[in-house]
Amino acid sequence: MTTSSGIDLMDLRAFASGYADEIFAQLRNEDPLHWNEETNGPGFWSVTRYADVKAVAADHDTFTVTQGTQIASRRAEGEGARSIHHVDPPEHGPLRKIVTPHVRPAKVKALVPDIEAVIDDLLDKAVGAGPIDLVANISAQLPLVMIGRLLGAPLEDCPNLLRWTNQMASEDPDYSAGPETAVRARDEVFAYFRALETERRACPAADLVSVLTAAELDGVPLSRGYLDAYYLILMVAGNETTRNLLSGGVLALHENPQWWDLLRENPGKIRSAVEEMVRWVSPVLSMRRTATRDVEMHGKTVKAGDKVVMWFCSANRDERVFEEPDTFRADRFPNEHLGFGWGDHACLGANLARLEAKLFFTKLVERGIDIDVVDSPKRLQSNFFRGIKTLPVRLEPRNG
Repeated sequence: MTTSSGIDLMDLRAFASGYADEIFAQLRNEDPLHWNEETNGPGFWSVTRYADVKAVAADHDTFTVTQGTQIASRRAEGEGARSIHHVDPPEHGPLRKIVTPHVRPAKVKALVPDIEAVIDDLLDKAVGAGPIDLVANISAQLPLVMIGRLLGAPLEDCPNLLRWTNQMASEDPDYSAGPETAVRARDEVFAYFRALETERRACPAADLVSVLTAAELDGVPLSRGYLDAYYLILMVAGNETTRNLLSGGVLALHENPQWWDLLRENPGKIRSAVEEMVRWVSPVLSMRRTATRDVEMHGKTVKAGDKVVMWFCSANRDERVFEEPDTFRADRFPNEHLGFGWGDHACLGANLARLEAKLFFTKLVERGIDIDVVDSPKRLQSNFFRGIKTLPVRLEPRNG
């Protein structure tokens, strides 16, 4: 076994092969504050235990987001824009509250008929169609259509939203030729939403672009940078989290088929099953902070200016918190996972992601549809999102 000092979390092979959880178990037990060199950067600390991840996420005075939330020293929205991901309290709260009322539980509940209609349409096309790719045909399409509707993007533009998301979410060679691909996608995103914004200023609609263009901070309209960053964050986060949750959830049930039986017999357990999927998959693997002062942790010193990476995927498998953490248990309770982050920067779209996943698996049970995984998944090469690029499946009526 590789010693913990030799572990390199910038080596994406473990993430692409699905074996990263074994590495994080070693770090939690042997080196809970792990220093990682970077080929093109100053290096970073990794916190891998549940308690440490929560502590870093909650302490914005000591661990700031203003220097970026990705491991690499860059911002997805570029240097000119100001994302809610990259501002600390007190600035963060008022900026977040512009959108929060539109994604709270009561608000997203009103979307249930729309979400169910999209799911039914996707299932109608997939059932009996032979082997299909679950990601391309279902798990990417559901959140794509819904975030497009919320933002106000016409359905015919959704393929572009998906392409831009893929190009910005990672540097996986299937989607990206390198950093320049993300920069080009970002510029296209900005241009697209600026054009849509112009339309909404002239004719407001019931969508988030209209909300943002009319929003103010301290009586002043949102700046160009705030608007650009908000569009980008909503687009990427609205796609990636649910897509990875649905794909990973189907794979988890395939690998643990006894839980399919439980859900069919007791659909009321689907809610807890979704929470376990969030813990198990951890769609967002990591988020970064930057230390504002020297901090002692686990006998080591994190110096002011050092990058500190919180590994949510590791926290969600911490044996100090979760009984049998490497076992998928659809009825797990309690389940205080960190799959949607923690603290002020917890996932803004968590309510929508939970609802989309719950309705998807509920529809499968209600309609008596079996999903059989017929080949191995192809995983995303990323240490930011735990993604599945392709998952070959077959959908058939249970009695068919």
